[in-house]
Amino acid sequence: MTEQEQRNIETAERYIELYNNDIERFVPECYTADCTVYAMGAGVIEGAVQFLQVEHAVLDAAPKRYMRLDHMHASGDVVINEVTLLDPDAGDDWAIPFVAVLTMRDGKIAVDRTYADYTHWPGLAAFANMG
Repeated sequence: MTEQEQRNIETAERYIELYNNDIERFVPECYTADCTVYAMGAGVIEGAVQFLQVEHAVLDAAPKRYMRLDHMHASGDVVINEVTLLDPDAGDDWAIPFVAVLTMRDGKIAVDRTYADYTHWPGLAAFANMG
């Protein structure tokens, strides 16, 4: 594993920890200010400011939601996280598996391509209305 891949894995691990524990730090510490987040099939989020607004809407809709990391793969400037979104308030069987393809720049996520079934993703109705 290269030094770059190790640094990128550390960022991807922090991505999980901060998403679960501190949304205010999640975006600025894990993403570049000019990041692009592709919610594949649902839309595009341009920049950290808009992304934090979307994440606040998700947190408001599901305050106990959290990600569980299932697998992580790193190659060059890309880390792929296979993750499951869980929400105890939605029931024990509620889960949304997804894959986040994270392209890094200078130790932060510059491009996030997340593939999921967004039908039941909490808070994304607000994202759809931001356009």
